[in-house]
Amino acid sequence: MNKKLIEYLIIVTVIVLLLYGCFTLAGYDFQVKKANVTDSINMFYPTSSGYTVNGDTVEFRNVLYNFYDMDVSKLNSSNPKVTNLLSHFSNVGHGTIDFLNESCCVVTMEFDDGSGFRYHSLIIPIDSFTKSNMSFKKDATVYVFEANDRQFALDTAFNSQVVL
Repeated sequence: MNKKLIEYLIIVTVIVLLLYGCFTLAGYDFQVKKANVTDSINMFYPTSSGYTVNGDTVEFRNVLYNFYDMDVSKLNSSNPKVTNLLSHFSNVGHGTIDFLNESCCVVTMEFDDGSGFRYHSLIIPIDSFTKSNMSFKKDATVYVFEANDRQFALDTAFNSQVVL
């Protein structure tokens, strides 16, 4: 057989395989489920993650990728975990404060508090929170989203529907 023909067939095969690989990656759709995980939170979570409810904490665990592991806790504003996270945020100042809607804000930070997660997003009611000194005016319900990836924790907090 002609050597040039074999070379052209190899080149065409490589190009077809590259195009197929690019098409597969471009068409990837992240599979999520929407569920009422507790009576006060309705949220999207990865299809491959199972969840268990442990008191006021929902633990999402993925057996294949720990990237999708996450804990969502419904806590009181006086809880030591909440005060510790806000204290770290006010001392270090490394994080963001975003508005979720007219009644809530989302405080997101990177902090290794020993829980196994580095990124924390807190949904806090605006009417009971003072952003300037990171303190509460009155008792409130706070949701804490903890994950191993900042964007995953933040997106899940923004896409969830919580009852405060």
